[in-house]
Amino acid sequence: MKRILFIICLSFFVLIGCDRISSMISTNPDTYVEEGIKFMNSGQYTEAGIRFKSALKKDPNHFKANYAFGGLYKRTEHYNKAVSFLSKAVQIDPKNEEAAVDLAYVFIQKKEYEASIKVLETLSTNPNNPEVFFYLGDSYHRKKDYNNALKWFKKATKKIPLSNASLLASAYGLLGDTLLALNKLDEAEKILTDAAKLTKNPLVMVKLGATLFRVGNHFHVEMLKADNGITAIKEEIDTKRGRAKKRFKKKNESKLKDLTTKSDFNKNQKKAIIVKAIHYLNESLKAGAKLNKGTKREILYYLGMSHLIVAEYVNAKDALSKFLQNGPKGPEAVDVRSKITKLDELILRAEQEKLDKENKGKGE
Repeated sequence: MKRILFIICLSFFVLIGCDRISSMISTNPDTYVEEGIKFMNSGQYTEAGIRFKSALKKDPNHFKANYAFGGLYKRTEHYNKAVSFLSKAVQIDPKNEEAAVDLAYVFIQKKEYEASIKVLETLSTNPNNPEVFFYLGDSYHRKKDYNNALKWFKKATKKIPLSNASLLASAYGLLGDTLLALNKLDEAEKILTDAAKLTKNPLVMVKLGATLFRVGNHFHVEMLKADNGITAIKEEIDTKRGRAKKRFKKKNESKLKDLTTKSDFNKNQKKAIIVKAIHYLNESLKAGAKLNKGTKREILYYLGMSHLIVAEYVNAKDALSKFLQNGPKGPEAVDVRSKITKLDELILRAEQEKLDKENKGKGE
């Protein structure tokens, strides 16, 4: 009988102990946060929100709960609510780089670039997280303050590890765009060429190819300007007669020479740069299955456009047709379809000219 009573008493105390432990767990905000993060990572956002809200009821100044709740709203693109919780997290722990970076990202999505800069600059002396540098560069770039953007992107590319291929590629791509905006064409080519050799990263090679295309396109546009200038002068000469024609021709002789030199220079520069662009874009395509659909579209677009501006029409059509096969949407897809139609005409015209030349040769 004593043994039975002992077992009953022991069971009673065990039940009380378990109930107390259960009560402690249910009131612990850390537990709610951990559960919420699991739900968030599995895509169960409503359940995650309930857990984070419960944690904050227990402790409104709980850093992890505010950070996680802000992260949930960031992930679901409810940026105003994300700002509210992430701002509170940064206020609680001003030195936490991950929370600051998430808040800066949200401000960038809201186009509040000054707010993003203000959040990150306090951490910019020697951060452990390279995204501090990256998003500072991104904020300044979007503001079109390219000198400051250049400073931070250069820091970012030095700090981002090679293992973080996606962020590194984005940093080099924006660095290239910034240098082009500052008209530092040679530096853009050199930095990205060195980066491609150093990283052997197909994503960096895509950004290099895209940047080289833009550099080549710059020379292409300058060549066209010079050619248009030459055409305009020659057409003006043809409208004049006698002494007026001779005077006008003599007056513009030096200008025609300068424009011709400029046209030839830009044409040669364009060709040399585009050859490199095509090389790196083809190299990046070799990554095959490692590339996502969006990256593959980007490669094919710039590859097609590169072939187009050096008049390699068949190759241009092939790359741009593959670009369309990868499911692009919006104005870019419409533009590419229009270009393919024109390419069909250019290819037919080139084939006809070749045929006419062959027939003329046979006749002679």
